[in-house]
Amino acid sequence: MSLFEPANAQRLDQDVVEQAMLWMVTLQSGVCSEAEHQACYNWRKQSPAHEMAWQRLTGLNRDVRESTHLLAPEGARSLLRARNTTSRRTLLKGFAGLGLVMAAGVGVRERVLLPELFSDYRTATGERRRIYLADGVGLTLDTHTALDTQATATGIDLTLNLGRVLLTCAVPAHITLNTIHGRVQPTTPARLIVSQGLPDLPGTQVQMLAGSASLELTRGGRISLEAGQQLTVDSHGAGQSSQVTAASQAWLNGLLIADRMPLAHVIGQLNRYRRGVLRCDPAVAALQVSGSFSIDQPDASLDLLARVLPIRVQRVFGYWANVVPA
Repeated sequence: MSLFEPANAQRLDQDVVEQAMLWMVTLQSGVCSEAEHQACYNWRKQSPAHEMAWQRLTGLNRDVRESTHLLAPEGARSLLRARNTTSRRTLLKGFAGLGLVMAAGVGVRERVLLPELFSDYRTATGERRRIYLADGVGLTLDTHTALDTQATATGIDLTLNLGRVLLTCAVPAHITLNTIHGRVQPTTPARLIVSQGLPDLPGTQVQMLAGSASLELTRGGRISLEAGQQLTVDSHGAGQSSQVTAASQAWLNGLLIADRMPLAHVIGQLNRYRRGVLRCDPAVAALQVSGSFSIDQPDASLDLLARVLPIRVQRVFGYWANVVPA
């Protein structure tokens, strides 16, 4: 039977698929006990659907194994124990994304899994969320964003742990937004986007849409940003400032605007909004893409890409998807 489910193949219940995925990452974690091996075997024998889901996932074993081996045994053990208190989907998304996160140089446990579970405000896959902290002070959280808030004697202290947030300060207020690379203090009124840990973004990016702000770097030094400027800061310091483009705000309206953007970058962005795992074959990664794509309907965007580019999309249970040459 083919790994990639054909149109006439027997469809499997999504819960069964997710159970099979969780058993697979458990067995490949390096901290699996003999009892868990036996429990997995017993689960597979409970019904033909269980065994079918397991066999179809066998071809994906290598990807899962390579991802889970990036996590230290202690971290894997803690994450697997969390199965009783968090959703299977959250765990699977976390495990499947380990390779991408580690490649970006971000510590998985501190920068991805824990913030998404324990931050004051967080968004799920495909979710955007508006929050009003005070009169005239609001936030819009992009998908996979985790943020902490703390009231201080002088104002509001924010910490962006992961993701992207639009901060709007319409009235005079003392607001500080902390990131791993620096502290942003807008001069109100102001409107700005701060991003951290996004695909193809090595560091923290501050985009001033209106007003101005002061950026105090973790490594030392202070930089001023005016309306229309954007700046990226990483562990080595700050890069050169550039102009904010209209495309930078497209996510607020559910869109991704590409202007000769590599396909791998487009797929990386859509992966943030799509439940499951989305991969791009290196053979087509450099294809140039221009156009407007829905992030609210990422699978429809994938189908559109397949119509205009020499690619095709292979789907596994509707959860795993690979973009490969046509």
